[in-house]
Amino acid sequence: MFKILITGGNGLIGSAVAELLSKEHKITVLDLTKNENFASAVFDVTEKDWIDSVGKFDYVFHFASLGDSIHKTSRPINLIHTELTGLYNVLNYALKYNSKKIIFASTAILSEEFKNSFSFPKINSNPYFSFVAAKMMAEYYIEEFHRENNIGYSIVRYYNVYGKNQNNTAVVPRFIRNAIEGSPIVVFGSGKQERDFTYNYDFAKAAILTAFSEETYSKTINIGTGKKTSIMSLAKLIKKLTNSKSEIIKDVFPQGLDELETQRIPFSSSELKKLIGFECKTSLEEGLKKVIDSIEGK
Repeated sequence: MFKILITGGNGLIGSAVAELLSKEHKITVLDLTKNENFASAVFDVTEKDWIDSVGKFDYVFHFASLGDSIHKTSRPINLIHTELTGLYNVLNYALKYNSKKIIFASTAILSEEFKNSFSFPKINSNPYFSFVAAKMMAEYYIEEFHRENNIGYSIVRYYNVYGKNQNNTAVVPRFIRNAIEGSPIVVFGSGKQERDFTYNYDFAKAAILTAFSEETYSKTINIGTGKKTSIMSLAKLIKKLTNSKSEIIKDVFPQGLDELETQRIPFSSSELKKLIGFECKTSLEEGLKKVIDSIEGK
């Protein structure tokens, strides 16, 4: 049994990781609000007061971030501050208490498959890139910190993770709520842009296996299903599963967002299976049904 700290443990990914880990390990959730289900440390990860207050942990899953940050264009500086200052504190915590490993959640936008899809020189002029820029710097920061201090890490990049209790600004809960309410389901652009939708518990299982695997020590791992679904297909499937009469309408992208909405190529899941012996197998329909049931239940 290990002692494990999960920053951002109230969030979409962190809560799933906490639930799964708690079956075999002693966990503590660090977040801005108290967690009623697990041992809870109420702190802001960007402050330093928590470092000498929470005790010693063997592993740190660092998931603290601004929820669905890529769409929070009004607070890019706060977003970058949360990502980088929070990470700085976590890294120094791990160094001080000799933690075995840090597991950091990044974004698949930085994976090799996407490297030619984005104009990174435009980052400074487009607030939608603040999330990408922060994650890119964070990955570099972790790697350099490892070289200087030999801190163990695994970076887990996620592909459009969805699940219960997700922020309503994300595409899946937004489409579902509109479908249930009978409101128009608004699709930006042509709707042909494709994404790899990954159920949060699948991602959580993969992240946990990554944490405890020697094969992933000081490596960056892409976690997803390896399957493509267009945004229009997503809208139609949600409409079908909710028996909705909502109209699906198209609209232009908000200014700046179109630069991020390029065609993306899912990674090959064979590498993930090779490294940790796991595949994200929850089908989109199965995962959506669970989310729909949770929303309808409210």
